Amino acid sequence: MEARSVTRCRIWLLSWSLSLCLAWPGMGGAEELAGPQQVVRETSDNMKALLQTDRERLRRDPAYVMAKADEVLGPRVDFSRVSSLVLGRYWRSATPAQREAFSQQFKRLLVRTYATAFLDFKTWELRFLPLHLEGGATEAVVRTEVIQPAGPPISVVYRLRRDDQGWKAYDVVIEGVSLVTNFRSSFAREVRRHGMDGLIQRIAELNDKREQATEGRQAGASPPPSS
Repeated sequence: MEARSVTRCRIWLLSWSLSLCLAWPGMGGAEELAGPQQVVRETSDNMKALLQTDRERLRRDPAYVMAKADEVLGPRVDFSRVSSLVLGRYWRSATPAQREAFSQQFKRLLVRTYATAFLDFKTWELRFLPLHLEGGATEAVVRTEVIQPAGPPISVVYRLRRDDQGWKAYDVVIEGVSLVTNFRSSFAREVRRHGMDGLIQRIAELNDKREQATEGRQAGASPPPSS
């Protein structure tokens, strides 16, 4: 699996986190937004409150960051659909055990990347673009622009689907680059080379390596024990 895919994953998650953490001041209340947009706005409120009250703990406690990232993303991202889409035809030929193992490791990858990224935000603004949503629709495309202090706006488009639990995101397109499409091509190459089990093992090894690096940094930052 190429490092470029992980980099694009980080870019996607930064933009996703940004959209959840920073609501645009020019927008009105949540009642003015359609259901899919409200998911973004409501999560924004939750994340801003978390950052205001627990920022220092989030910086020093990787396990707490992971738990909170999972808590925020879990109800709002359709990880099962993301997993099936990024694998494409290989999802259909995978065994139930392989599907479960891949979904767990891919979610672990996304959540950990998100967890280490969302503390880095400075000054940004988010603008919701108009959304036309038919009554009873179960699919939505939410278009936004991330406004930077310097530089042009960044186009971020979210694709969501509504199920019995509400609206959930399953793809994000940043400046024309789709999370699903990007990972699909990378994962397909890995499956062709090493098979489905090889792909799962590769992602698991990457996750383990990143966790060990985090634990090493945490241990290095700990004060020496008192004598």
